[in-house]
Amino acid sequence: MRKRKKIHSILVVAGIACLAGAVFRVVDTGRIFQKQTIIWSEEQKGSYVQAAKKAPVYFADQTFKKRIQQEIDGVADKQKSGKAYYVSPKGNDNAKGSKKKPFRTFKRACKSLKPGDTLYVRGGIYTENIRLGKKQSGTKKKYVTICNYPGEEPVISGKKKKAELMKITGASYLRISGLEFQDAKGQDSCGIKIAPGSHHIVISGNKIHQISVPDPKKEDHCANGILLFGEKAKKEIHNILIYNNNLYDCQTGWAECISVAANCRNINVISNRIKNTGNIGIDVTGNYGYCSNPAKDFPRKCLIYQNRVEQCVSPYATSYGIYVDGAKEVQILKNQVRKCSGGIEIGAEEKPPKEEYSTSDILVQDNRIVDNIENGITVGGYQKNLGWVKNVRILNNRCKNNGKDNAILTLAKCKNITLKQNTFQNTSGDAAVVYAEFPEKYTKNIQFQNNKYYNGHSKNKTLFVYQGKTYTSFSKWKKVVGKQAGVYQK
Repeated sequence: MRKRKKIHSILVVAGIACLAGAVFRVVDTGRIFQKQTIIWSEEQKGSYVQAAKKAPVYFADQTFKKRIQQEIDGVADKQKSGKAYYVSPKGNDNAKGSKKKPFRTFKRACKSLKPGDTLYVRGGIYTENIRLGKKQSGTKKKYVTICNYPGEEPVISGKKKKAELMKITGASYLRISGLEFQDAKGQDSCGIKIAPGSHHIVISGNKIHQISVPDPKKEDHCANGILLFGEKAKKEIHNILIYNNNLYDCQTGWAECISVAANCRNINVISNRIKNTGNIGIDVTGNYGYCSNPAKDFPRKCLIYQNRVEQCVSPYATSYGIYVDGAKEVQILKNQVRKCSGGIEIGAEEKPPKEEYSTSDILVQDNRIVDNIENGITVGGYQKNLGWVKNVRILNNRCKNNGKDNAILTLAKCKNITLKQNTFQNTSGDAAVVYAEFPEKYTKNIQFQNNKYYNGHSKNKTLFVYQGKTYTSFSKWKKVVGKQAGVYQK
């Protein structure tokens, strides 16, 4: 996905906030067996401690909600009901596809699959681009599964050439699990691409890495780890689970690691780990004209839950760990975002034909946003003549040591924003605690309630910029936004 953005940086000199503008393009970077989903906690001996938490309501129809829970409960493998087929680099396409006489290629093996069947992929390296369509579909009660043979590690390799290693077009009731996708290099390369008309798809427990473009700084050079590209108005992508995947060491150029674009609905991105991808980690994006119907040219009803995103840093733009740009009804819950260019952004890079298509109805709650370079949380369209961001609730997030020389919380073109019971704290640096450069006309109906603020300086020598005015003490700023705003404390 190709993005444009003007990035503003804040220069703090002798306690005065100044604005420096520069034009950039935005470029975007364990298996679970409990009956609840997890949050990632500190790393110990190369693995994560799993802290079980009550799951949220998934965005899915009733049958797919059950399927999601089966995946999270670790019982999805028990739902297999049909025949078992096998594919191996040492196989033969004239064979029966049995364990002893496996097929050689995915193309041949996938022709045999019927609802309820499983294709076991034996260990080894495959250099075939996998294509899955309607003929590989299952049914509500009988998913088709393509997964690794237990204990083995099959690798799908692009041989360092341009490739969409797996493309799913119009398939449904399909599960992809336990595969490794790597070494695709070239414009529009991708680990897994889900195309229009696909629905009820589970992408679970896979590894994706070394997906790249040859010159990631060059204009419009794009690659993705996982891409949902809803470019057709009459062929919605819906009821998708992206769960427990490990995506790392990519160079996605002007694109993102996990990208959900245009006509997509009921998308669940849960418990994935994303690290060092060169740009934005998780992106939900719309209003770019990819879909011909403007009323469907943006994702709806998306859950981003308990993911860990870290070290997604672009050298030439602000790459957020999690980014919503032109989407509606998105929940961002209990994620960890660390050491990225920015933490979480709710933005608007395009102006939709109607305001009702603007970025709206977003919940950002219970996230840990730590040690990000330029910002902790950013809300709003970055230019006055672009789209609004509206109806956003930011609740109980912990933001610590973000944007030490820039800003902890940034507000731009936005309205109807609630910020309640959050922590916006830095232990040192010269960051503006809140930075909102636009006047009230463009940053309006902002409610600050019971938050904690701190930027390493005393409350009488700190920095807030709000609705275009600079305040050098907490008390002066609090008089403007209301006494319910919270407290200034370390």
